[in-house]
Amino acid sequence: MRKHLSAAAIAALVGFGTLPGASPLTVSADAAQANKTPEEERRRNRLQLSQRVGRDLNEILNDINEDPPRYSQALSQLNSLLQRDLSKYDESTIREIRASVYVGLDNLPAALNDFVRIIEIDELPFDRLKQIRNNVAQLYFATENYSQAVRFMEQFIAEEGASNIQDDNVWFILAAAYSQLDRYQEARRPAERAKQYDTKNQKKNFDLLNLIYSELGQRQPRLALLEEAIQYFPNEKGYWIQLTGLYGELDRPKDALATLEAAYNAGLVSDEPTIRTLAEYYSALQNPFRGAKLLEEEMAAGTVKRDLRNLRLLAQLWSMARDQDKAIEALTAAARISPTGELYYRIGQSYFADENFNQAIRNLNEALNRGGLSAKDRGDIYLLLGNAYFELDPDTVAGRNRARRSYQQAARISSSASEARRWIAYITAFEDTLRRQDEVERIQRQERRERELERCLDVIDLFEIGGVADESQVADCQALIAEVDVDGNGGVDDAEARAYATNTALPEPTEEDETSDGEETDEEATESDESE
Repeated sequence: MRKHLSAAAIAALVGFGTLPGASPLTVSADAAQANKTPEEERRRNRLQLSQRVGRDLNEILNDINEDPPRYSQALSQLNSLLQRDLSKYDESTIREIRASVYVGLDNLPAALNDFVRIIEIDELPFDRLKQIRNNVAQLYFATENYSQAVRFMEQFIAEEGASNIQDDNVWFILAAAYSQLDRYQEARRPAERAKQYDTKNQKKNFDLLNLIYSELGQRQPRLALLEEAIQYFPNEKGYWIQLTGLYGELDRPKDALATLEAAYNAGLVSDEPTIRTLAEYYSALQNPFRGAKLLEEEMAAGTVKRDLRNLRLLAQLWSMARDQDKAIEALTAAARISPTGELYYRIGQSYFADENFNQAIRNLNEALNRGGLSAKDRGDIYLLLGNAYFELDPDTVAGRNRARRSYQQAARISSSASEARRWIAYITAFEDTLRRQDEVERIQRQERRERELERCLDVIDLFEIGGVADESQVADCQALIAEVDVDGNGGVDDAEARAYATNTALPEPTEEDETSDGEETDEEATESDESE
């Protein structure tokens, strides 16, 4: 914003103080008096504008103070004046006024040329030359020549005396110039003084000092600065976010959460990254349910996208909150838009942990179909499929074969081969146990049948010789004998059993039968006769 030059001040040759928009210097009375050295007194006594130049400058000042200022006309007249044969003092005064006009016209390089020439002439009183150095420093800063800005501002401060300068803008320019040159250590003290002398608590001084502390890694001073900043600028989102991050760096997560939560509740936080950060802080402080609810509500409101990254975080938060149904729901939504099968693998693991083996198998197979998995993940999936098939149906050959085929696939991958072979060996041993058990049970059934057949033969013998026997019992025995398999009687003579069952005579033995391995020896026959 431009400010009209004071005609009275210029006519009195007091100087411009600062550039338009800058605050005036504050110099103590003692310092002003101290500046009046004998040399300064001699300068002041001999310096006087010529009458003609003074009269022309008054007319020019009238043009400058018009509303709006007539800068172009004033500039033309000043240029004409400088064409004359002038004293050094007259030339310096005219250039001082012309530089201010150039500033008003935003022609800063031209203003700089005039001010630098005045310093070279070195004819003005010391206090005015000092102020011109201040102006030059500010103009160099405005034109991004930061090294020259530092040079002239340091000269101004040295001449004026650092303890005498309470103009925060002087210190700000110096600190900002040093910062632009990445000389943060040298910028720190001027920036602290700028804030110290700033009675209006301007945001620019907080921002500059915050930057310097950050670059220097000064966490504690920066923390105090940001805590103060949110008091003066409670609606400045950046301060809240930076303070949150700084609390996190200082391992103060509770303070970080409280700060970010306050900003969120105040309506300052509405962007997706910050909401994610808040949800993660809830999780870190053992409140994943609150984080999941926050994320879900902001997704419903459209503030947070239902993309792969956010859905994965939502699933993680629900899982930590031990709500597996919601976790799987979020993970399934993420899996549908994922280019790989990694999320279906995780869903399959969740279902397996809940012993929902059918769903585990479905999602694990989908993971393999989607692809994009590492060899290790594929091996682990085949192992998990084998486990699921076996848990689901261990008692049938088909169920065990499905499990075995999955383990065989896992055995082809080096990371899972060893465990897969152990599972295959386990299934083989399991089936061997079943076969041995079946054989034992078959033998037991056969022995029971033999004992029953023997009993039935006795019942039928008794019935044939006219003994007392229950007719229904005889009928049951005849039916049992009729069902006996020729090769499955376990020692019971089948022909004899069939004869009993059908009430027919046994066939006569053939010559071959008489000489068979089962024929009695003479000794056996003798022993039989003797026993009779």
